[in-house]
Amino acid sequence: MGRASNLSQDIFPYCLTILHTFDSGMPICSIGISLSNTSIQEKEQMSLFEDIDKRERAYALAKTNDEIRMRYRKNSVLRASSHLEHSTVRYRNGLLGGHRA
Repeated sequence: MGRASNLSQDIFPYCLTILHTFDSGMPICSIGISLSNTSIQEKEQMSLFEDIDKRERAYALAKTNDEIRMRYRKNSVLRASSHLEHSTVRYRNGLLGGHRA
């Protein structure tokens, strides 16, 4: 990735690259990607070529989303695609949290 990041918007494009690299054209039942050696980052080396204010807002939004999820359950903040009929995110979050959403 070029630098450490815990923002999903930084990690997601690499996940798509992995998907497209191994895509054989066959239907996909599930995909699992795990991260390790992650930590809460207090300081970051900024790039001269990106909007620093935009990046700080992205970190603030991610932190706020995490705080809301910790206080009000995982399903309190979801992507819009999680509400589509075929999505299993809300169901899986209910299993992990010990209660259904």
